[in-house]
Amino acid sequence: MPLYEVGPEHPLSYRKEVLSKLFAHIRGADSFYVLGAASMGKTRLMDFLMRQDVQQHYLGDQATQTWIIRVDMNRLPVRKGWYFYELLLSSLALACNERTDADELQKELSRLDSKVIEGRDFLRALRYFEMGVNLLCQGDDLKICFLFDEFDETYASMPKKLFAQLRAVRDANKNRICYGMFLRNLPERLRSPLDNESFFELLSRNSLGVGPYTKDDAMNIMDQLTTRLEATLSLQKKEWIFHASGGHPGLIRALLDILVGEHSEEIIKDLPRIIKHENVMEECRKIWIGLLDDEQAALKALSSNPGAEISPQVSKLLLTKGILLKSGDHLRVFSILFEQYIKSQPL
Repeated sequence: MPLYEVGPEHPLSYRKEVLSKLFAHIRGADSFYVLGAASMGKTRLMDFLMRQDVQQHYLGDQATQTWIIRVDMNRLPVRKGWYFYELLLSSLALACNERTDADELQKELSRLDSKVIEGRDFLRALRYFEMGVNLLCQGDDLKICFLFDEFDETYASMPKKLFAQLRAVRDANKNRICYGMFLRNLPERLRSPLDNESFFELLSRNSLGVGPYTKDDAMNIMDQLTTRLEATLSLQKKEWIFHASGGHPGLIRALLDILVGEHSEEIIKDLPRIIKHENVMEECRKIWIGLLDDEQAALKALSSNPGAEISPQVSKLLLTKGILLKSGDHLRVFSILFEQYIKSQPL
Protein backbone atom coordinates (compact mmCIF):
# COMPACT_ATOMS: atom_id res chain seq x y z
CA MET A 1 0.00 0.00 0.00
CA PRO A 2 1.50 3.38 -0.97
CA LEU A 3 2.46 5.64 1.92
CA TYR A 4 1.62 9.33 1.72
CA GLU A 5 3.10 12.18 3.72
CA VAL A 6 1.16 15.32 4.55
CA GLY A 7 3.30 18.33 3.70
CA PRO A 8 6.67 18.34 1.94
CA GLU A 9 7.83 14.84 1.05
CA HIS A 10 11.05 13.61 2.58
CA PRO A 11 13.93 14.17 0.14
CA LEU A 12 16.08 11.23 -0.89
CA SER A 13 18.77 12.51 1.47
CA TYR A 14 16.55 11.79 4.50
CA ARG A 15 18.41 9.68 7.09
CA LYS A 16 21.18 9.05 4.58
CA GLU A 17 23.69 8.44 7.39
CA VAL A 18 21.72 5.28 8.27
CA LEU A 19 20.24 4.24 4.94
CA SER A 20 23.48 4.31 2.94
CA LYS A 21 24.82 1.57 5.25
CA LEU A 22 21.52 -0.32 5.49
CA PHE A 23 21.13 -0.59 1.73
CA ALA A 24 24.79 -1.58 1.38
CA HIS A 25 23.99 -4.60 3.57
CA ILE A 26 20.95 -5.41 1.44
CA ARG A 27 22.98 -5.17 -1.77
CA GLY A 28 25.48 -7.62 -0.32
CA ALA A 29 22.71 -9.90 1.09
CA ASP A 30 24.20 -9.40 4.56
CA SER A 31 21.91 -9.63 7.57
CA PHE A 32 21.98 -6.77 10.08
CA TYR A 33 20.18 -5.14 12.98
CA VAL A 34 19.07 -1.55 13.53
CA LEU A 35 19.14 -0.18 17.06
CA GLY A 36 17.13 2.82 18.22
CA ALA A 37 15.71 4.26 21.44
CA ALA A 38 12.01 4.93 22.00
CA SER A 39 10.39 7.49 19.65
CA MET A 40 13.63 7.87 17.68
CA GLY A 41 11.81 7.45 14.38
CA LYS A 42 12.42 3.79 13.48
CA THR A 43 8.90 3.38 12.05
CA ARG A 44 9.17 6.57 9.99
CA LEU A 45 12.54 5.35 8.73
CA MET A 46 11.00 2.05 7.64
CA ASP A 47 8.09 3.85 5.97
CA PHE A 48 10.59 5.92 4.02
CA LEU A 49 12.85 3.07 2.91
CA MET A 50 9.81 1.17 1.57
CA ARG A 51 9.29 3.91 -1.04
CA GLN A 52 10.10 2.69 -4.54
CA ASP A 53 12.07 5.83 -5.45
CA VAL A 54 14.20 5.41 -2.32
CA GLN A 55 14.98 1.79 -3.15
CA GLN A 56 15.83 2.77 -6.72
CA HIS A 57 18.12 5.53 -5.42
CA TYR A 58 20.12 3.23 -3.15
CA LEU A 59 19.92 -0.10 -4.99
CA GLY A 60 20.34 1.15 -8.54
CA ASP A 61 20.22 -1.70 -11.06
CA GLN A 62 19.45 -4.19 -8.25
CA ALA A 63 16.18 -2.46 -7.29
CA THR A 64 13.92 -4.39 -9.68
CA GLN A 65 15.15 -7.79 -8.55
CA THR A 66 15.28 -6.96 -4.84
CA TRP A 67 12.17 -7.34 -2.71
CA ILE A 68 12.23 -5.69 0.72
CA ILE A 69 9.57 -7.40 2.82
CA ARG A 70 8.29 -5.50 5.83
CA VAL A 71 7.27 -7.89 8.61
CA ASP A 72 5.31 -6.05 11.30
CA MET A 73 5.46 -8.14 14.47
CA ASN A 74 2.31 -6.41 15.76
CA ARG A 75 0.47 -8.59 13.22
CA LEU A 76 1.65 -11.76 14.99
CA PRO A 77 -1.37 -12.91 17.06
CA VAL A 78 0.43 -15.63 19.04
CA ARG A 79 4.15 -16.25 19.47
CA LYS A 80 4.15 -19.79 18.13
CA GLY A 81 6.23 -21.14 15.27
CA TRP A 82 3.56 -21.77 12.67
CA TYR A 83 2.03 -18.32 13.24
CA PHE A 84 5.44 -16.78 12.57
CA TYR A 85 5.83 -18.55 9.23
CA GLU A 86 2.25 -17.65 8.30
CA LEU A 87 3.12 -14.00 8.94
CA LEU A 88 6.17 -14.26 6.67
CA LEU A 89 4.14 -15.84 3.86
CA SER A 90 1.38 -13.25 4.30
CA SER A 91 3.99 -10.45 4.15
CA LEU A 92 5.41 -11.91 0.94
CA ALA A 93 1.93 -12.07 -0.61
CA LEU A 94 1.17 -8.48 0.42
CA ALA A 95 4.42 -7.30 -1.16
CA CYS A 96 3.08 -8.48 -4.52
CA ASN A 97 0.56 -5.62 -4.39
CA GLU A 98 3.43 -3.25 -5.16
CA ARG A 99 4.44 -5.23 -8.27
CA THR A 100 2.55 -4.89 -11.52
CA ASP A 101 3.79 -8.24 -12.85
CA ALA A 102 3.31 -10.35 -9.72
CA ASP A 103 -0.31 -11.52 -10.02
CA GLU A 104 0.60 -15.18 -10.45
CA LEU A 105 3.14 -15.04 -7.65
CA GLN A 106 0.56 -13.50 -5.35
CA LYS A 107 -1.95 -16.24 -6.14
CA GLU A 108 0.57 -18.97 -5.35
CA LEU A 109 1.84 -17.28 -2.17
CA SER A 110 -1.72 -16.68 -1.00
CA ARG A 111 -2.51 -20.34 -1.67
CA LEU A 112 0.44 -21.44 0.44
CA ASP A 113 -0.55 -19.01 3.18
CA SER A 114 -4.08 -20.40 3.22
CA LYS A 115 -2.73 -23.95 3.55
CA VAL A 116 -0.68 -22.89 6.57
CA ILE A 117 -3.76 -21.36 8.23
CA GLU A 118 -5.82 -24.45 7.50
CA GLY A 119 -3.16 -26.87 8.71
CA ARG A 120 -2.05 -24.95 11.83
CA ASP A 121 1.02 -27.19 11.92
CA PHE A 122 4.59 -26.06 12.58
CA LEU A 123 6.36 -28.39 10.15
CA ARG A 124 3.85 -27.77 7.37
CA ALA A 125 4.16 -24.01 7.89
CA LEU A 126 7.95 -24.21 7.63
CA ARG A 127 7.84 -26.30 4.44
CA TYR A 128 5.31 -23.97 2.77
CA PHE A 129 7.43 -20.98 3.74
CA GLU A 130 10.48 -22.68 2.20
CA MET A 131 8.45 -23.32 -0.96
CA GLY A 132 7.40 -19.67 -1.14
CA VAL A 133 10.97 -18.43 -0.72
CA ASN A 134 12.31 -20.88 -3.31
CA LEU A 135 9.59 -19.77 -5.70
CA LEU A 136 10.87 -16.21 -5.56
CA CYS A 137 14.61 -16.69 -5.12
CA GLN A 138 15.24 -19.66 -7.40
CA GLY A 139 12.21 -19.55 -9.67
CA ASP A 140 12.25 -15.80 -10.37
CA ASP A 141 15.90 -15.09 -9.42
CA LEU A 142 14.88 -12.46 -6.84
CA LYS A 143 16.76 -11.22 -3.80
CA ILE A 144 14.72 -10.88 -0.58
CA CYS A 145 15.35 -8.88 2.56
CA PHE A 146 12.97 -9.53 5.46
CA LEU A 147 12.76 -6.50 7.75
CA PHE A 148 11.42 -7.42 11.19
CA ASP A 149 9.80 -4.39 12.84
CA GLU A 150 9.32 -4.22 16.65
CA PHE A 151 11.30 -7.44 16.99
CA ASP A 152 12.61 -7.30 20.59
CA GLU A 153 9.99 -9.49 22.24
CA THR A 154 9.88 -11.99 19.39
CA TYR A 155 13.67 -12.28 19.28
CA ALA A 156 13.79 -12.86 23.02
CA SER A 157 10.97 -15.41 23.26
CA MET A 158 10.73 -17.49 20.07
CA PRO A 159 12.15 -21.06 20.17
CA LYS A 160 15.80 -21.36 19.18
CA LYS A 161 14.95 -23.96 16.52
CA LEU A 162 13.06 -21.24 14.62
CA PHE A 163 16.23 -19.17 14.26
CA ALA A 164 18.16 -22.23 13.13
CA GLN A 165 15.51 -22.73 10.46
CA LEU A 166 15.75 -19.11 9.32
CA ARG A 167 19.50 -19.62 9.00
CA ALA A 168 18.89 -22.81 6.99
CA VAL A 169 16.51 -21.00 4.62
CA ARG A 170 19.13 -18.33 4.11
CA ASP A 171 21.87 -20.92 3.50
CA ALA A 172 19.69 -22.68 0.91
CA ASN A 173 19.35 -19.34 -0.90
CA LYS A 174 22.77 -17.85 -0.26
CA ASN A 175 23.35 -14.36 -1.68
CA ARG A 176 19.58 -14.06 -2.21
CA ILE A 177 18.21 -13.71 1.36
CA CYS A 178 19.08 -11.49 4.29
CA TYR A 179 17.34 -10.48 7.50
CA GLY A 180 17.16 -7.06 9.15
CA MET A 181 15.94 -6.65 12.74
CA PHE A 182 14.68 -3.33 14.14
CA LEU A 183 15.36 -3.38 17.89
CA ARG A 184 15.49 -1.21 21.00
CA ASN A 185 18.18 -3.31 22.67
CA LEU A 186 21.23 -5.28 21.58
CA PRO A 187 20.38 -8.80 20.41
CA GLU A 188 22.91 -10.32 22.84
CA ARG A 189 21.06 -8.60 25.69
CA LEU A 190 17.72 -9.99 24.56
CA ARG A 191 18.95 -13.59 24.58
CA SER A 192 22.27 -15.38 24.87
CA PRO A 193 24.16 -15.61 21.55
CA LEU A 194 24.90 -19.22 22.47
CA ASP A 195 21.17 -19.96 22.35
CA ASN A 196 20.92 -19.16 18.62
CA GLU A 197 24.55 -19.00 17.61
CA SER A 198 24.18 -19.78 13.91
CA PHE A 199 21.61 -17.02 13.38
CA PHE A 200 23.35 -14.51 15.65
CA GLU A 201 26.59 -14.76 13.70
CA LEU A 202 24.77 -13.69 10.53
CA LEU A 203 24.09 -10.21 11.86
CA SER A 204 26.29 -9.64 14.91
CA ARG A 205 28.94 -7.68 12.99
CA ASN A 206 26.44 -5.50 11.12
CA SER A 207 24.90 -3.04 13.58
CA LEU A 208 23.30 0.28 12.69
CA GLY A 209 22.09 3.00 15.03
CA VAL A 210 19.07 5.26 14.53
CA GLY A 211 19.90 8.37 16.50
CA PRO A 212 18.48 11.90 16.53
CA TYR A 213 17.85 13.75 13.28
CA THR A 214 20.49 15.81 11.56
CA LYS A 215 19.61 19.49 11.37
CA ASP A 216 18.46 19.23 7.73
CA ASP A 217 16.15 16.31 8.52
CA ALA A 218 14.80 18.05 11.63
CA MET A 219 13.95 21.19 9.66
CA ASN A 220 12.26 19.09 6.99
CA ILE A 221 10.16 17.31 9.62
CA MET A 222 9.13 20.61 11.19
CA ASP A 223 8.04 21.92 7.78
CA GLN A 224 5.99 18.78 7.29
CA LEU A 225 4.36 18.99 10.71
CA THR A 226 3.53 22.69 10.50
CA THR A 227 1.94 22.10 7.09
CA ARG A 228 -0.17 19.32 8.61
CA LEU A 229 -1.18 21.62 11.50
CA GLU A 230 -1.82 24.52 9.09
CA ALA A 231 0.49 26.63 11.23
CA THR A 232 3.60 28.73 10.82
CA LEU A 233 6.71 28.83 12.95
CA SER A 234 9.51 31.38 12.90
CA LEU A 235 13.03 30.31 11.99
CA GLN A 236 14.15 31.32 15.49
CA LYS A 237 11.68 28.88 17.07
CA LYS A 238 12.66 26.11 14.66
CA GLU A 239 16.33 26.58 15.48
CA TRP A 240 15.51 26.49 19.19
CA ILE A 241 13.42 23.33 18.84
CA PHE A 242 16.30 21.57 17.10
CA HIS A 243 18.76 22.65 19.79
CA ALA A 244 16.51 21.80 22.77
CA SER A 245 15.29 18.47 21.37
CA GLY A 246 18.72 17.41 20.18
CA GLY A 247 16.95 16.24 17.01
CA HIS A 248 14.83 13.60 18.78
CA PRO A 249 11.65 13.12 16.66
CA GLY A 250 9.29 12.72 19.63
CA LEU A 251 10.65 15.78 21.43
CA ILE A 252 10.51 17.80 18.20
CA ARG A 253 6.79 17.05 17.91
CA ALA A 254 6.15 17.83 21.59
CA LEU A 255 7.99 21.16 21.41
CA LEU A 256 6.38 22.10 18.12
CA ASP A 257 2.90 21.59 19.60
CA ILE A 258 3.83 23.90 22.47
CA LEU A 259 5.46 26.62 20.41
CA VAL A 260 2.89 26.71 17.59
CA GLY A 261 0.35 28.05 20.10
CA GLU A 262 2.70 30.72 21.42
CA HIS A 263 2.88 33.99 19.50
CA SER A 264 5.71 35.42 21.56
CA GLU A 265 9.33 34.51 20.99
CA GLU A 266 9.85 34.82 24.77
CA ILE A 267 8.56 31.29 25.33
CA ILE A 268 11.88 29.84 24.19
CA LYS A 269 13.57 31.56 27.15
CA ASP A 270 11.29 29.85 29.68
CA LEU A 271 13.06 26.48 29.75
CA PRO A 272 11.79 25.43 33.23
CA ARG A 273 8.19 25.81 32.05
CA ILE A 274 8.81 23.82 28.87
CA ILE A 275 10.64 21.02 30.68
CA LYS A 276 7.63 20.52 32.96
CA HIS A 277 5.10 20.40 30.11
CA GLU A 278 3.29 17.06 30.13
CA ASN A 279 4.07 16.28 26.48
CA VAL A 280 7.79 16.85 26.99
CA MET A 281 7.78 14.85 30.22
CA GLU A 282 5.98 11.97 28.48
CA GLU A 283 8.52 11.82 25.64
CA CYS A 284 11.38 11.82 28.14
CA ARG A 285 9.64 9.12 30.18
CA LYS A 286 9.31 6.89 27.08
CA ILE A 287 13.01 7.23 26.33
CA TRP A 288 13.90 6.54 29.96
CA ILE A 289 11.82 3.41 30.51
CA GLY A 290 13.12 1.98 27.23
CA LEU A 291 16.65 1.93 28.67
CA LEU A 292 18.14 -0.91 30.67
CA ASP A 293 19.18 -0.50 34.31
CA ASP A 294 22.89 -0.12 33.57
CA GLU A 295 22.15 2.45 30.86
CA GLN A 296 20.06 4.47 33.30
CA ALA A 297 22.77 4.20 35.96
CA ALA A 298 25.41 5.46 33.51
CA LEU A 299 23.27 8.44 32.53
CA LYS A 300 22.60 9.32 36.17
CA ALA A 301 26.33 9.19 36.87
CA LEU A 302 27.09 11.49 33.93
CA SER A 303 24.32 13.92 34.89
CA SER A 304 25.91 14.46 38.32
CA ASN A 305 29.51 14.25 37.10
CA PRO A 306 30.19 14.91 33.39
CA GLY A 307 33.61 13.26 33.72
CA ALA A 308 32.30 10.07 35.30
CA GLU A 309 33.73 6.77 34.10
CA ILE A 310 31.18 4.40 32.56
CA SER A 311 31.77 0.96 31.08
CA PRO A 312 32.86 0.85 27.42
CA GLN A 313 30.01 -1.55 26.59
CA VAL A 314 27.34 0.77 28.00
CA SER A 315 28.86 3.89 26.45
CA LYS A 316 29.02 2.15 23.06
CA LEU A 317 25.36 1.14 23.37
CA LEU A 318 24.22 4.66 24.34
CA LEU A 319 26.31 6.19 21.55
CA THR A 320 24.80 3.78 19.01
CA LYS A 321 21.30 4.70 20.15
CA GLY A 322 22.16 8.40 19.96
CA ILE A 323 21.38 8.99 23.65
CA LEU A 324 24.97 10.06 24.22
CA LEU A 325 27.10 12.15 21.89
CA LYS A 326 30.84 12.70 21.87
CA SER A 327 31.91 16.24 22.73
CA GLY A 328 35.68 16.39 22.54
CA ASP A 329 36.99 13.93 25.12
CA HIS A 330 33.71 13.82 27.00
CA LEU A 331 30.28 12.32 26.52
CA ARG A 332 27.12 14.39 26.76
CA VAL A 333 23.39 13.70 26.69
CA PHE A 334 21.89 14.48 23.27
CA SER A 335 19.22 16.91 24.57
CA ILE A 336 19.18 19.55 27.32
CA LEU A 337 15.57 18.56 28.04
CA PHE A 338 16.36 14.88 28.51
CA GLU A 339 19.42 15.81 30.56
CA GLN A 340 17.20 17.75 32.96
CA TYR A 341 14.77 14.82 33.10
CA ILE A 342 17.64 12.47 34.06
CA LYS A 343 18.64 14.83 36.89
CA SER A 344 15.10 14.65 38.24
CA GLN A 345 15.23 10.85 38.55
CA PRO A 346 15.98 9.37 41.99
CA LEU A 347 19.45 7.93 42.50
